[in-house]
Amino acid sequence: MRIRFFPIYVVCGVCLLLSSSVNAKESVAAVKLTFQELEQGIEPYVLTYTVTSDYVKVIDEADDSGYILYDIKANSIYSVNHHDQAILVIPEYPVNDFKPGFNVDIEYEIFKDAPAIAGKQVYSYKLRAITDTSNDACMKIQLVPGLLPDVANALQGFQRLISGQQALTLEQTPEEYRTPCYLLDQIYNKGEYYSKGLPIHEWHSNERMRQLLNFEEVKVDISIFKIPEEYRQYSLK
Repeated sequence: MRIRFFPIYVVCGVCLLLSSSVNAKESVAAVKLTFQELEQGIEPYVLTYTVTSDYVKVIDEADDSGYILYDIKANSIYSVNHHDQAILVIPEYPVNDFKPGFNVDIEYEIFKDAPAIAGKQVYSYKLRAITDTSNDACMKIQLVPGLLPDVANALQGFQRLISGQQALTLEQTPEEYRTPCYLLDQIYNKGEYYSKGLPIHEWHSNERMRQLLNFEEVKVDISIFKIPEEYRQYSLK
C-alpha cells in the first residue's frame, strides 16, 4: 500500500456544509477531493479523499492493497492493509508542545499571481526555520480561506494524529537527521495552516509536493467507511 502521511488549479464545486444524515439508501453527503502527489524517485500518483462530517477515507487510485480511514468522532486513524489482513490503529497520542531551539518565521499574504478559486482569493503560507547559520524554508503552501471549511477542519484533525504518531517514533531517527525543518515539517507538523484555509498546493522540505486537482460534492454509500472486523488491529505503542 503506497499511501503516505502527509497541490495550475483545476478545481470545481462550491462550498458544502457537510452532513452525516443517512437516507433510506444508506447514502451520505460527502466532498471528494483528488490530489496529485509527487515525491522524489517515484512516479506521481493520485490520492482521493472522501470527506464527511464523520469520516475521511483516503485511497490510492492505482493501488487496491488498502486504504486509510480517519474516524473523526473516535479521533483515530485506521490504516487498512488487505494483503496482511491487518489494521494499524493511530489514536491520539499525548505529545508535549514542541519548543524549538531556533526561531520560526511564518509569512502569510495574498498570492497576487494566482487566479481565484471558486471566487475566493488564494493566499501564500511560508514557514521558515531560522538559526545562526541558516534561514531555510520548511513549507510553502498555497491555500484558500473560506473554501470548504468543514473539509479543512477534518484534514487538520487528521494531520494532528499523524504528528502524534511521528513524535512517538522520533527517537528512532538518528540525531544528525533531526534538522530544524525535519522537526517542524515531518514531526511536529500539526497542520496549523488548515485553520487559515484549504491547501491547494503544498511543498515540503523533504521535496514532497501535493496539488489539488479537483473537488466535488457527491453521495456515497456509508458502508465504504466500515473497516474489516476480521482483520487484526495493532498500534505502534
